Amino acid sequence: MPDSLSIKPPGSMKVVRDDPARERKIRLFLVLAFVLVTALSYYLGGRISDTEASRLRQENSDLRNQLQDLSGLEESLRQKLVILERTSKVDREAANSLRSVIRDLEDEKALLSKDLAFYKSILAPEDSAEGIRLYAFDLLQGEEKNQYRFRMVVSQVARDNPFLKGVLNVSVKGVKDGKKESLSLMELAGMEKSQTLGFRYFQSFPENRDYINLTLPDGFKPEKVMVSIKVKSGAVRSLTNILDWQEELEDDVKNELTESG
Repeated sequence: MPDSLSIKPPGSMKVVRDDPARERKIRLFLVLAFVLVTALSYYLGGRISDTEASRLRQENSDLRNQLQDLSGLEESLRQKLVILERTSKVDREAANSLRSVIRDLEDEKALLSKDLAFYKSILAPEDSAEGIRLYAFDLLQGEEKNQYRFRMVVSQVARDNPFLKGVLNVSVKGVKDGKKESLSLMELAGMEKSQTLGFRYFQSFPENRDYINLTLPDGFKPEKVMVSIKVKSGAVRSLTNILDWQEELEDDVKNELTESG
């Protein structure tokens, strides 16, 4: 018998026991753990969404209360103004001052009413179709040549309003020297070309819903505005909206005149 042949002693061998019941218990435990983690994530997501909705409703309620208070104060001041004007010894300076205060109150009431309408349309939109949407795009002529002002609001309608993440790009398409051109509206306004989106109900550009100034290049004739939203997570779908530059400009000028009137 060759020297290279060796026999392992019996003590060096291992016996592996096949236990199907134990394997079934392990699989059952893993399935239960997965279901528990999924249910907990859904519960926490729902609680966060409910908290955000409650905050918006509270803001809406606060605005409504402020509007009621201002209406009461305005009516009281109007009565005082009538008394001053009917008095034989009219204090014209006091009356004029009171008129100025009433005008300021009317302006503040108008702003509050607009905010109330805005929150109402976000929380309970007329169009209940789920998905991301361009809620508003406002465009106005600036004071200087080729200068314009714009603002926009992006919103979403969803069953649970998950936190949306994405990227916003806005371009203006037109003609310069007989050639088609496409320019970034954000870059023309001195901002990053791609804007990060991160919201549950809506996101405004700019955040205070004022206007952003931009200047078009000389010789550039704008024709269309393209708003492109690419959703990374949270929403049903992405979105691309194409707007007519001149129509948006004319419509928003009319709205501005109506509101100021």
